[in-house]
Amino acid sequence: MGTVTDPSRQAVTRGDVFFVPTTDVEALGELPIDLSLSPDEVVTLGHDEPLEDLLDTNASEYQRAAVGEDGRYRLETLADGRYFVVFRPSDDDALHLPGGSACRAAFDRASLAGTRLDLRVSARPSPEASYVGSSGCFGCHGRQRTMRSAHRLSLQVPGRRGAYQDPARWPALDAGLQAFERAATLYYYDCDPAATGEARCKVSSSDPTIAAPGAQLSFVVELARNPGIADDEVGAYSLTIANRAGSGSASYDVALSYGGLLSRQHFLTRWRGSGGSFGYYVLPLQFNVGGDDSLPSSDDWTFRDYRADEWYDFAASELIEPEPVRSFDARCAGCHLTGMRLGGDADSGLHAHAASDASGDFDFDGDGRREEINIGCESCHGPGSEHVEATVRGTAIVSPSLLTPERELLLCGRCHSRPLGVAAGGTDAPLSAAGVMPPAGLRRAELASEYATRVDGDAADFHASGDSRAHHAQYSDFVRSTMSRNGSVLMTCTSCHDAHGSDEHEHELLRAGSDNASCTGCHSGAQYRELRGHVERATGFVHDASTDAQLKCTGCHMVRTAVSGARRPELLDNLPSSPAVQYFHGDIASHLFTVTPRARHAEQPVAGTLSCGFCHGASFPNL
Repeated sequence: MGTVTDPSRQAVTRGDVFFVPTTDVEALGELPIDLSLSPDEVVTLGHDEPLEDLLDTNASEYQRAAVGEDGRYRLETLADGRYFVVFRPSDDDALHLPGGSACRAAFDRASLAGTRLDLRVSARPSPEASYVGSSGCFGCHGRQRTMRSAHRLSLQVPGRRGAYQDPARWPALDAGLQAFERAATLYYYDCDPAATGEARCKVSSSDPTIAAPGAQLSFVVELARNPGIADDEVGAYSLTIANRAGSGSASYDVALSYGGLLSRQHFLTRWRGSGGSFGYYVLPLQFNVGGDDSLPSSDDWTFRDYRADEWYDFAASELIEPEPVRSFDARCAGCHLTGMRLGGDADSGLHAHAASDASGDFDFDGDGRREEINIGCESCHGPGSEHVEATVRGTAIVSPSLLTPERELLLCGRCHSRPLGVAAGGTDAPLSAAGVMPPAGLRRAELASEYATRVDGDAADFHASGDSRAHHAQYSDFVRSTMSRNGSVLMTCTSCHDAHGSDEHEHELLRAGSDNASCTGCHSGAQYRELRGHVERATGFVHDASTDAQLKCTGCHMVRTAVSGARRPELLDNLPSSPAVQYFHGDIASHLFTVTPRARHAEQPVAGTLSCGFCHGASFPNL
């Protein structure tokens, strides 16, 4: 028995409390999730959202207790077993969302018998609620460490910080601008228009035709810091593309920098469409934060080409400009702006609008009002107009930790899954036909039915093993893992990451990435706590020469298989019996948590091609 309340401390008077057997969730975890399914197939999949899928099919069979008008529920008897305790609102309750404070961890019947289990459940805004900007949140909740998080700092005016942007944790945030300060010229050469991926050309900071007269130069990009213009004004930094295989040049102001905190940084220019609003385009230049010009692949150099084919016609050797459907507004803004909506069309130009906020970082759409151009409070808590206007605190706002785990996961998964949307012919963000993002608290099936023409990445975004190859695929890894479908604890992104940012640990982790306690807190059996023995049993090697610090859970279970910026050199296999081979890892960890066998070392990063492989070179014959 117990009471059901929402964050306003008001009784929830309609709905049911279900006791979902953990054995059923475990059984779903045995079923693979096919990422290639169409949106219609995802809607009916039936095992990717464990608690709610089971309630969809088995609610009439499960033990449950109705919630009375006083907010109380009572179950007289409960069969032996272990259960997840899940609240589901009634069909006519538009004020609350499924889940509750007890739905993540399994309970034994014995621990529930004769006890009181009070539940807190998430409220929800109505469809009429609107975005007010984070200023409306900070007024009551105060400024907090979110201002120092990567989500808050991704987009910014070069040389200026917004009112809610604190870069203290990121001393190298503007490293990419140094090339503008020194008026660097970058040479784009030996281009392959048919190449797959984002890069078509090699990019050098020195003229390649001097060292290699046979190099084929297509164009150069000249960077500039323009005197007489304040750092925080558009036009302080600019970029000129000068044709070298043909004629002509074109100059563009840098309106915003994009990224630069973790792996890479881009630069956005803007121009007005015929409708009067600005549209933004990613210039053909990528700064790799960890780039190294001595590495063999130009993709890993300090500067890299980014979609040069949108700015240069290689067949005609002519400068061009991107089509409106390739704008940042259409492709990227949905995941980077709070309260984003896409307007315009391919003729007048596609342009994004964000939540207006007097303390916002930038007037993005050019209407004279500042907007919240990064990930703000309402991105995860939903539009806040009804919440700030309510007389009772806690009303009409999403509480992610009180959702079913699958709904909380989708808060991140909307963007960390490489979906294609419906708007503008299929955007790179899950935008509906009306040009808006899925609201906070939605199910994966609802995203598939209304917001996506493709729910996850395509085959090229993943290695044959299933590990992600492309960035922004962490959710697609995680939903296929046993972390999200098991009979003990249903984990979410916030099980390991602090959604509001961390001042102590990289990647917004709750603990240091080298701290095995993040894993052994749940995997607490002796076979895991005695890590050296676990490694010996799993690999067949004693590892006496390895220090405890070298034996990290993530070293084997979260290999960096995906690439966003520059790859990282790892094992150099230079045993005398074979030619030297340099292995590379990516800059983003797989979130499948499985151990890909070392037999795949030639096709993707594996644990053995970390430095630990130095002692096991015979395990990696050069194929």
